[in-house]
Amino acid sequence: MDAKAFSRQRVLTFPVLVAFLLCAFKGSLQALLDELFEALTGENGRAVTKSGLSQARLKLKHSAFIALNDHLLPLLESHWPEPRWRSFRLVAADATVLRLPNNPRTQAEFGVQSDRHGQSSVMARALGLYSTASGRMLKANLSGYRGGERELLLPLLPVLQPDDLLLLDRGFPSVWLFALLQQQRRPFLARIDGGQWAEVTAFAGSGLSDQVITRAVGRDTRRAARAVGVDNLPDTVTFRLIRVRLENGSEQILVTSLLDTENYPADDFAGLYHARWSIEEAFKCLKQRLTVEQFSGESPEAIRQDFYAKLLTANLAEAFAHSVQQTLPEHKAGRYQPNLTYTLARLRLRLFAWLLNPLGPDELSTLLDLIAKTLERKRPGRSAPRPKSRPNLKPRRQYK
Repeated sequence: MDAKAFSRQRVLTFPVLVAFLLCAFKGSLQALLDELFEALTGENGRAVTKSGLSQARLKLKHSAFIALNDHLLPLLESHWPEPRWRSFRLVAADATVLRLPNNPRTQAEFGVQSDRHGQSSVMARALGLYSTASGRMLKANLSGYRGGERELLLPLLPVLQPDDLLLLDRGFPSVWLFALLQQQRRPFLARIDGGQWAEVTAFAGSGLSDQVITRAVGRDTRRAARAVGVDNLPDTVTFRLIRVRLENGSEQILVTSLLDTENYPADDFAGLYHARWSIEEAFKCLKQRLTVEQFSGESPEAIRQDFYAKLLTANLAEAFAHSVQQTLPEHKAGRYQPNLTYTLARLRLRLFAWLLNPLGPDELSTLLDLIAKTLERKRPGRSAPRPKSRPNLKPRRQYK
């Protein structure tokens, strides 16, 4: 950011612009500007136009929201330490696809995709690291659609702590990735289909419930690793295959680096892998509740600003919900949890004012009381089959 940026006295100062982008979801852009500034000043009228917003955000870098999130997470951890599983923090990694505005700048930045009818579109792939117990998005990466999940995961690996257990779905397993994680001493658990893995095929037909495998890291594996910038892998990789039988009678094969069968018995892993599903719900919240695909600008930088701002907003909402959860009576806390959709809706107008003005204790108490009165029942084990097909609705353009 230019050192002279935001140096002149304007309505859209740096704090005001950041606060607005954190709260700019669900609604037309001009209506949001009017609504939020009325909540801030208590006066009706038009304080800022869409054009003024566009000019101000040219001075802002999306990295400001990344830095704010990095600052927020240790504060949340100091107040509400994350629950552990056998001393491990469970961290899920997964990716989602975002549909972007289609213009020459986004095409050059993210690439162009075409469907079977020849219709072009611009999409991005976002990968996140998510703490399943606390509901916090630790880090995320936004890239072109053609970037693979494993490739997007690589720059986020340094975020993981030594006591993090990385949970991965079926799109991640590969020999070179497992070898890299083992080399860096990063514990992992993943689901694997592994039709192309002879060891997994043999294990699936063996009837065994648990088996430790050592596999050589061959030439083809090293070539695939070098293609994404990974070199100097070990000669072998050792992992453990676990058969999990589900309640519906089907089976899953899991692979993990936790080889100690006494400390980590096979029966514990079914529920452990299921914890990964919470990152799917986090992406759903990002898209449906925070309407991240209704971007407030068309440029690649505006898209990144909106994306990382919404991640920070989601973390703040989770912090409020978690604070309320801690105050619930024990008999209620086990059966109910705060409604995150309601929390976001009530937080939006208040957050904009609170980020810019001192927060009164009565205001905070009122909001927490409202959240505590709006609970939803926990439904453990609830599931529904995925539809074979679903409409792929294009998001409405918020700025129009």
